[in-house]
Amino acid sequence: YVLPPGFNRVVDPQNPQLRQLDEQSMVLKVLDLADGDARAAYRNVNLDFRQYRRLRMEMHAEALIGQPLYDGEITAFVRLGSDYKSNFYEYEIPLRLTPPGNYDNDSEEERAVVWPEGNRFDIDLTVLQEAKKERNRKLQESGSVLSISDVFAFRDDSNRVYVCGNPNLSNVKVIMVGIRNPIKTRNPGEDSGDPKSAEVWVNELRLSDFKEDGGWAANAHLQARLADLGT
Repeated sequence: YVLPPGFNRVVDPQNPQLRQLDEQSMVLKVLDLADGDARAAYRNVNLDFRQYRRLRMEMHAEALIGQPLYDGEITAFVRLGSDYKSNFYEYEIPLRLTPPGNYDNDSEEERAVVWPEGNRFDIDLTVLQEAKKERNRKLQESGSVLSISDVFAFRDDSNRVYVCGNPNLSNVKVIMVGIRNPIKTRNPGEDSGDPKSAEVWVNELRLSDFKEDGGWAANAHLQARLADLGT
């Protein structure tokens, strides 16, 4: 195991032995995940994302011993919403695999192999809002059969954004992180449609780029004289 590039373990100042703290990380491991199926972990939260510009997370993926797997055959996703199946945004990226081997924790180059930059979640939160605006525009088109309860897909380069229901970044109640075996109909010429097995590490999910734009503030004072009643 090696740390993601650019990360250092923080020393606990309250511990007399100067113990290093671990990253906030999780392992997702699937065996024979069916075509089009997904597995995920979720956490209930109460967060307002509007004061941040980006959502970031480091990702690592590897094949299990004896189980064939290639780059892009599994994807990772982050789902944000007021619930996890009816009102949410979802951002999905295809994963690159790290070949087995011994990697040097003191080498930034080798750490970058274990944690490829292409696997990193670096989500511009305005993309989620753009996807919702596009979905709403499609809903208003004449003859549209799209429903607000349908999962609407939106492209962000090689990644995908999904919108369902009426999610709101000011009131995020659930964060879900998972891995998916994309359904064969998405890439009929490339996807075999077979079950997939993999191990994925997710590390340091965080909000960044806090909005520090200046605002306006004012104080007002009013005094009125009301004849015989007082001031």
